[in-house]
Amino acid sequence: MIHASKAWLARALPSPFKPFVSRWRDHTSAPADQFCHWYLNGEHVGHLDTAHVPRLLRAFDECGLNCVQSARGVDCTTLANQQALSAALITAGNMARAWGLAPGWRNEEQLLLNQRGEILAQAERALFKTWGLRSRAVHVHVENHQGMVWTGVRAHSKHENPGMLDNLAAGGIASAESVERALWRELEEEAGLDSDDFEWIKPMTPHELVLSRPLLYGGWHHETVILFHGQLKPNHRPCNRDGEVGAFQLMPPKACIEAINAWQFTPDAALCCALALTTTEYTRKD
Repeated sequence: MIHASKAWLARALPSPFKPFVSRWRDHTSAPADQFCHWYLNGEHVGHLDTAHVPRLLRAFDECGLNCVQSARGVDCTTLANQQALSAALITAGNMARAWGLAPGWRNEEQLLLNQRGEILAQAERALFKTWGLRSRAVHVHVENHQGMVWTGVRAHSKHENPGMLDNLAAGGIASAESVERALWRELEEEAGLDSDDFEWIKPMTPHELVLSRPLLYGGWHHETVILFHGQLKPNHRPCNRDGEVGAFQLMPPKACIEAINAWQFTPDAALCCALALTTTEYTRKD
């Protein structure tokens, strides 16, 4: 699995993206030193804001997780199976929400996976960034038949990155979903598109990236991002259906690169778009 560190981006992206790479944050960037590692039965599962650790330890203790804080971070142990651990995380999560430590609550569950991709539990989606748990998401870079890039403008009502540019479709993979199901659900909800609208759609190279970085507005983003690249048929265009996209824009590749470097895209979408555009004639010439 490829980890999208700043060093990796510097190798993977050509010179037109240097301004973007220079601002990329990873686990070595500030404010990473404000977080500590969280271990469950000896396995690293998340990153906790040290300012919140005292209250989170109380929540974990009340839901039956035995936790000890040490120099290496917070170690929790439990004999609970997947179902019982999920229930414990629901209890702890509701306490965190009551304390204002779980912004953007969605009443949606995602899978908590270990490093081998095995399911440990299910948890509320909002807790993944609050506790730095690794989630999964799909991102789809879409062009028209002339090579122009379709981008979405995130609605101003969005909790994260309101008003910023985004891939045509992107979103978290729910606990009961396959990657393919999440791909087509997001395309239908956010862009009103199905397979009949595409000339082709395929996995990007690289297909999966792991992002791990502190968020400037609080929390830690730890996610496996699964990337796709598609081309719409002539005269086919997106239409949002879930209210999460304020508008769509059709942008030339050069304008996308300028917007990426100006940090007008969300970081994940910018990376997806940059990787797709590295194969175009424009970036090869530069």
